Amino acid sequence: RGRRYRAIDGAESEAMRRHLGAGRGRPALDIGCGEGELTAHLDRLGYRATGIDCSPTAVAAARERRPGLDLRVMDFDVVEPDRLPHSAFAVVACRLVYRWAADKPAFLSRVRRLLAPGGVFWVVTSVHTAGQGPPRSWDAGAADVELLTARWSRVRVSELDPSFRCYALRP
Repeated sequence: RGRRYRAIDGAESEAMRRHLGAGRGRPALDIGCGEGELTAHLDRLGYRATGIDCSPTAVAAARERRPGLDLRVMDFDVVEPDRLPHSAFAVVACRLVYRWAADKPAFLSRVRRLLAPGGVFWVVTSVHTAGQGPPRSWDAGAADVELLTARWSRVRVSELDPSFRCYALRP
């Protein structure tokens, strides 16, 4: 089975509702969907959500737990856009994934190409802050966050706790 991560809590759900709004049938892509929690949440918000993950075991677990969702085994770093169900997405999301992208500039470039006009890149990540002690392996560092938030017309940040943040980024 795929790894288990922090569940979406009320504060994160509220931040998503506030920054993403109702889906109204628009397409959304969840990169690194794992067992499908964020994909399911986007679906409940009214998006036509597709979850992709490079782990066949995570996708199998997601399909078992959430049989009605569009969940696919795909590696975002190498997938051809024409293999995705839509050419553009109102929301491209990655939850607890950005830190692990091997080539972050290429990752962000791919995201920008997939966003529909007016779309939102939704990122949830753990961030290392100076006062929290040594960084954890899953924390995004200052350079990662600077790269993530550069070159967007609007950046909104919701701090869920001192080291856990949601970013709503618009082109």
